[in-house]
Amino acid sequence: MYPTSPRRWKAAATAALAAGALLVTPAAGAAVAHTASRRADTQKLTRDFTYNLLPGLSQATDLGAAPAATPMHLVVSLDRPHLAAERRLITAMNTPGNAHYGHFLTPARFARRFGVPAAQQARVTQYFTDAGLSVDHVSRAGDVLSLSGTSSAVSSAFHTPIDRFRTDGTTFLANTAAPSYAKGLGISNVVGLNTLQAYRTTTGPHTHSGTAATTSQDSCLPTGDCIGSTTPQDLWKAYQQPARWKGQKQGVAVFGEGQSKDVIADLRDFETANKLPRVPVRVKHPKGDSGFSDDSGRVEWNIDTQASTGMAPKVGKLTLYFGKDLSDADVDAVFSQFADDAKGPLQASASYGECESIPYVSDAVAPVLNDPTVYNLPAGIGIGNASDATLTPITQQIALEGKTVFVSTGDTGSSCPVAYAAVIGAGNGVLNQGVPITNSPASLPYVTAVGGTVLYTDGQGRRTHEYGWAFGGGGSTLFIDRPDYQKGVANNAIPCVTTGNPCRGIADVAAQSGDALSNGYLIKSAGQDSYGGGTSLSAPLMQGMWARIQSASKKSRGNGFANYGLYRAGTSNAAAKDYFDVTSTDTSTGVPATNGLYPTTPGWDYVTGWGTPKVKGLICTLDRRC
Repeated sequence: MYPTSPRRWKAAATAALAAGALLVTPAAGAAVAHTASRRADTQKLTRDFTYNLLPGLSQATDLGAAPAATPMHLVVSLDRPHLAAERRLITAMNTPGNAHYGHFLTPARFARRFGVPAAQQARVTQYFTDAGLSVDHVSRAGDVLSLSGTSSAVSSAFHTPIDRFRTDGTTFLANTAAPSYAKGLGISNVVGLNTLQAYRTTTGPHTHSGTAATTSQDSCLPTGDCIGSTTPQDLWKAYQQPARWKGQKQGVAVFGEGQSKDVIADLRDFETANKLPRVPVRVKHPKGDSGFSDDSGRVEWNIDTQASTGMAPKVGKLTLYFGKDLSDADVDAVFSQFADDAKGPLQASASYGECESIPYVSDAVAPVLNDPTVYNLPAGIGIGNASDATLTPITQQIALEGKTVFVSTGDTGSSCPVAYAAVIGAGNGVLNQGVPITNSPASLPYVTAVGGTVLYTDGQGRRTHEYGWAFGGGGSTLFIDRPDYQKGVANNAIPCVTTGNPCRGIADVAAQSGDALSNGYLIKSAGQDSYGGGTSLSAPLMQGMWARIQSASKKSRGNGFANYGLYRAGTSNAAAKDYFDVTSTDTSTGVPATNGLYPTTPGWDYVTGWGTPKVKGLICTLDRRC
């Protein structure tokens, strides 16, 4: 489908990066010099952010300058002063026997210890206020600012024109030059300068309404495998979830967008149908956001809420952190809100993604890495996102607070969604798109990436067959070094193209995704039986099962960021009691399951991580309740 093969693309990218590494300093200087040539006040300006330019913008139709009063919403992040010390503390907090073990920070303590200095916060706030922007919210640590204002004010603040563009029938705003700003502000990233880049959910292809065949796994094949949709009770058995621990004294959360009233109503129908307790619901919106009318994600949020509470039906509260949309800026604001919520739960799930960020190396390399003409794709469908430089430190804060965000690895196999169904005509929307880059935020080191499996039972909840889903996301990141909890893990040693060090591999663990055809999870949507699937299902299922594990913990703040405990269990000699090692044959092909580039293998693998959980075993290993 693409004129450049994944192998050729990766080779070209690696060569370009190797060459670009020699050009970092002069290219950066050239960028600043270019800025100096276009403005008289450039002595007050410093570096450009090439990665804050929309990929493929030249392929869109420029409609001219945006009307001066056009409203815009941005997120700006600042460099925190001690990021390396933060990472060392995360390791110490999650190392049994260390003096810091289990002593997680509250948001207030995090801000005092690692936050941006107050004087710097004041300078930044004043700078944007003077430019005519409203500073709607500043995070507790002072490192994430939500801004709103007119396109004219945005243009003034970042010294770049803001134009209107059209591509594929969509009209959007975008900056036409890399943003620049006053020296000494310490800005690490600017998100929202274009209104096209956004995260994507993948629920559409995996939902089905109203037929009797979807009501349970009661359509059994001669092999003994029963197809159809699982219920919460099926998964309690299949994943060995003990009745004693059902999420008591825990909360769960879902990151989403838009309207929540219908989602809550559907949750009540689901609880009634499955004879489950009514979980109290709290809805929180980022400050400065408004207009929560979009209902297009209803099925996605139904899957997330009904899967997470279905696995942990006795949680004390479900919190919906809902932005107004899934734009990069709004998603960043939602993650930051969760990090700062002192009364929030210890776990959450996010079932959306876009391609991991391509790091800025030099002006010479950027066109090679983010040139959508390689794929003949329209503007904005290039590789990478504008958000990772902001989300990475936010999720690092979340880990320091002992919290975990479970993120779906995606539904395009060993590739990221560089193009979407609406663009490429992918039929049911699940398609390996051939570009070997992982999905973000699943690719980030301080989230738990959850892959997908196809699960068949005997109709009574006992597993008969489980294999890695062919379109489940997973693979080696290209630019994110392997975190410490993955060191020593067999099968995970593919080097990063930027550093040559082993790269972060995902998934970390897995849970049922179904196969988008005959296997999924029974939900309620608009009063009808439906089934949900994809890794959009896997992530909230794992969140709910982790809440069960947390409810058994003897520690007041639980087990901390989940990956440390999950990897300790996976590397132990007793891993077989904690995980079902997913190495089975794909029944649709008759060959070992693979998601494109990566097969399922014994032990950890890129498709299913350590496998699917045996919750009883993990409670024994992590909570010492055997």
